Amino acid sequence: MVLNMDKFKKKNSKFALVLTATCLSVFIGGSAINIFQGKFSQKLNAAEVKDHSNSSPMDSALKLSIDKAFKQSTTEWPATIDVDKKKMKIEYAFDDQLDSYIKKLLKSYRSDYATVAVIDNETGEVLAAVGVEGKTNSIDNGLVLSSTHPSASLIKMITAAELIQNAKVTRETEFEFRGRSTTLFKYQLSDTKANRWDKAQSFETAFAKSNNVIFGKAAIQHMSSDKLIKMAENFGFNQPIIQELDFLQSHIGASHDDYRLAELASGFNDETVISPIHGAMLASIVANNGIMKNPKVIAKISDASSGETVWENTAIEKRVLALETAKEMQEMMAMTIDGGTARKSFKKMNTGYKNALDIGGKTGSITGGKPFGKRDWFSAYAIPRDQERGKGISISVMNVNVKRWHVKSTMLAKNIIEYYYNNVRPVPITMVKMPKTLSSNTRKKRVYKRSVASSRSKKRQVSTVQRKKKSTKKEIGRRNERKSNTTI
Repeated sequence: MVLNMDKFKKKNSKFALVLTATCLSVFIGGSAINIFQGKFSQKLNAAEVKDHSNSSPMDSALKLSIDKAFKQSTTEWPATIDVDKKKMKIEYAFDDQLDSYIKKLLKSYRSDYATVAVIDNETGEVLAAVGVEGKTNSIDNGLVLSSTHPSASLIKMITAAELIQNAKVTRETEFEFRGRSTTLFKYQLSDTKANRWDKAQSFETAFAKSNNVIFGKAAIQHMSSDKLIKMAENFGFNQPIIQELDFLQSHIGASHDDYRLAELASGFNDETVISPIHGAMLASIVANNGIMKNPKVIAKISDASSGETVWENTAIEKRVLALETAKEMQEMMAMTIDGGTARKSFKKMNTGYKNALDIGGKTGSITGGKPFGKRDWFSAYAIPRDQERGKGISISVMNVNVKRWHVKSTMLAKNIIEYYYNNVRPVPITMVKMPKTLSSNTRKKRVYKRSVASSRSKKRQVSTVQRKKKSTKKEIGRRNERKSNTTI
């Protein structure tokens, strides 16, 4: 009996050891899987925030005084504010030389309304923020600080980022569409049987040429309204983007059906609104390889009498896109310059600057907003290819044309980029191209090839028309011959 009990105890101890080892392996394996999933999710969603603040956050009294001063003063930036009966001095992050040039440039063209915002990609400092009203030819900084401007096709940057990062869409993915690419009718979004009038474009060409139909169809097929809004909020929508000016917020709403989703994804609506500073920040995120650096308008605030620093602005960084997605976006935005909607303006740029800089952008146009008019947007970045010269700048230009067009936003941006790299942060221009992973010539060839591939149906249409014309001519010839041989 004693021997049997010993055997039983030995068996139990072996069983306990096996059970303990199994539990440990499951726990360790599960933890490893969770860690891997966490890193993978972090890579894709990348919502970590880095706050490099060395000082206390802005107190409520100071924030209230800043809000009041900026809302009341629209012609010029307030130099001082009153906080608890003390006068405070505001020091801005603006570059005076660049700011002065932009004011002269906008006043010379006298668009009905125009804004320019320039951001330093490395620091997030707003180097210039100018608004001009053409009728009075006066400064109106309320324009550049308001979020009453429909974003138009600038939202395609966010749609493209979501599709590339979280869906199975690549730059080479081809979509068919019918009708004009600048419209968005319900029949254009339907998946009815293909016909000879259908055309095809790659996703990158659709981005470069701002094809509303393809972006609408891609959104319906590969994303939901919630996913689009989540990505937009990662890019700064529906929240303050400037900590010292928290009244400045861009807005995007939800969709309740497929057509509304197509409108949101393509920018074919006047309800998604954005500020010019936010427009520059969108390009800056792509230029910074997917990292958002919150714009800084105010550098610091100090006591006017003692000179003591009361509040100093610091950088807040947030990863929005995975590095691979940002690189893909850079190629698509560069194609807008080389073979897309901004090609005509940048074709006139000094070749030396083209060789020394990596430039990418996105255009947009829509009628509506406040002030009302035809909005002409351009959001872009310009980075020196020599990495030792920093990460460059991002810029947004918005013109509002009421009765007639004065100047294209792409042309204004081209002039500002040339001025900045010639006078503010000079780069040595060269006629020899700097090395790059994908040259502009390669992009041009790729656009050409895809445009040819997408026009096959058009060629078929032309050949059909030509055959009909030939047959008609032959029939007319036969009739005339019969008439000439007929005697009365």
